[in-house]
Parts: sequence; structure tokens; C-alpha cells
Amino acid sequence: MLNADDTQFRLAEDGQISFQKQASNPLPGETIATLARGEAILKPKIVMLDGDVLKNQDKGALQTHLEGWFARHVGSVLEPLVGLDKTEAFKAPVKGIAFQVHEALGIVPREGLESLIVALDVDDRKDLRSLKIRLGPILVFIPALNKPAAVRLRALLWGLWHEKDLPMECPKDGIVSFAVDEGVIDKAFYQAIAYPVYGGRAIRIDMLDRVISAVYDVAKDGKFRAQHKMAEWLGSSIEGLYAVLEAMGHEKVFDPVDVADDVQVEESVQPMEGEVDVAVAPSEPRADEVKVAEAVKPELAIFRLKKGKAFEKARPKKAFKKPDAQKDEKPKGKRNKATNRTPKVMSAGPDKKLEDSPFAILEQLKK
Repeated sequence: MLNADDTQFRLAEDGQISFQKQASNPLPGETIATLARGEAILKPKIVMLDGDVLKNQDKGALQTHLEGWFARHVGSVLEPLVGLDKTEAFKAPVKGIAFQVHEALGIVPREGLESLIVALDVDDRKDLRSLKIRLGPILVFIPALNKPAAVRLRALLWGLWHEKDLPMECPKDGIVSFAVDEGVIDKAFYQAIAYPVYGGRAIRIDMLDRVISAVYDVAKDGKFRAQHKMAEWLGSSIEGLYAVLEAMGHEKVFDPVDVADDVQVEESVQPMEGEVDVAVAPSEPRADEVKVAEAVKPELAIFRLKKGKAFEKARPKKAFKKPDAQKDEKPKGKRNKATNRTPKVMSAGPDKKLEDSPFAILEQLKK
């Protein structure tokens, strides 16, 4: 058993580990251990069982071997998630986001990370992309974890960590969304396995994110009109789409259906006296008319947008006003002290001696 291939060990959705003696046999084999709550959500405890298959086996060595096998199994199925514990080279905001996404099994509401997100610079966002983390408008998540195997394994790990009865009820492989009873189900569980719940539907995160992004792309002046493709992405009816949008916090302010119901009036034409009421059979529509009618879809409701911090417009920076050049100049029309001074006369001739001065000669004559 200690020399067996990894493919000979199987993990069931109820947490039991089995061993198949024949490597080519696709059947699970005999149960040899089971999982229990461990020290961390990604590191459950392996409990060895008693059985004939374990006779003459070193259970201590086998348990160590199974722990290594299970770590490799988790690392293979949840590779992007496991890689989030290696962020030593990144800055604090990236480390903080990666840690919270790791602890939440790959998906976290954005509002709880805003203080870290606003601190990200261009290089930090590049680092997050290298970790395969997407900063969605409402949720921060790892798109690569939407595969059925990753969904089932996360369901098992979440159930073990929260000590729930196993197996956990998982969505069918590949399903986009399905109706749930919000009063009964645990929303935290569905969010952890990439199926957040809105409007009575558990919706696969990649499709939900597509709808959310489309909402903000088409929004104008704080409002947006729902689109038929949104319902198609969710795999729901139009009413189901409206319920999802309202659960997100968007407020329906106008529905064309309501207006049509209010103004619709039945018109009947009574035959005039003396005329015969003859029923005329309607003519069959042409093929091109049918095609056009099918292509034209009714307009959907308008919603008032709940605008999150991720889409708030940055406040315009105050433009730097260059000082007026005239302020550095002295005011025109006002004379300063220097303007009242007598102009200086500069002499370029030879220096005059004191005795040659006419004032000196006059002084001598007085004597």
C-alpha cells in the first residue's frame, strides 16, 4: 500500500478514503480511512479505520503516506487556491487579499476588502492577476475554481470544517443556476463553492459576474435597462432575472409590462344597421414576417443602479492654477520710492584734483 500509485486511492464525497488493490480497476475498492475536522480548512485530519485490508500494515506509516497523497490531491484539484499561501514576495495589500481569499475557499465579498483594494497600485494588480484572483464588482474570486471537481472538493472541505453531515448537497456538474429556498439553505456554503445566492437562485460565479459587469457597462445616469441576454446567462426567466437584480440592491423603477397592462383597451366594432357581420379568416403570415417577429423581443424593465465603491467616479482633481505673471510685477500707475530719486550722472572723464576745483581757488582769494 505504501508503494501504491496515487490513482489507487479514492476520496468519496462523504469524506471516506478507499484503496483499490488493482491499479487498472476503476472501482473504488475498500475503505481504509476517513476525514475529520483538522487544524485548517484545507488540512483535515485523516483517521485510520480498522479492517482486514489493513492487517499487517504499519498504520502510522500508512497515515503519513495518506496525508501526503491527500495534500497532492488538493494541490491538483485546487491548485490556484493552494498557491495563495506563497505570497512572501508581494506587498501587504496583495498578501491581505490573497490570505482572505485562501481562507474563504476562493471567493470573498468585495466590500470586505475595499480598504486593501484602494491601496493597490498597478504592480499590485498585476500580482493579483498572476495569482489568478479576479476583482469583480461585487465578489473577489478565482475563476479557475469553477470546475465540477473543484466545486465538489470545496463542498467536502467546507462541510468538514463546519462539522456538517456529509455528503454535502452539490449542484449538478456544469449547471449555471438553480432555484433554492433561501429560508432553508446556508448561503455561506453556496458562496464557498462558487454558487452565490441572489433572488432565490444559486448562480455560478462566472455567469453571475458576467451579468454584474454587463449591468455596469450599460448603466447611464445611475440607471440601466435589463437585457434578455442576462436572463440567458443565468438560465432563468425574466422574472427570475428581476429578482436577482433586486437582490443585488438595484431598484426597479419602470416596467413596460405594467404600462402595457394599464393602457390596454379591448376594441370591438359593431356592424352598422343593415350590414351583415361577416367573419373574415385571418391570412397566414409570411415566413419573413414570422422571422422578424421572433427576432424582436420586448423591452425589459429599467432599474436604478446600486453603485458600489468599485464604480464610484473619482473626484476630479483641482487643476493647478499657475500664478499670474502680473502679480510678480510692480503695479502699474504707482510710483515706488526709487522713481522720486534724482537721476545719477555718471562721468567717464579723468579724475579731477581738489586743488584744480574753482571752489578751492575762490576759497584762497577770500583769505
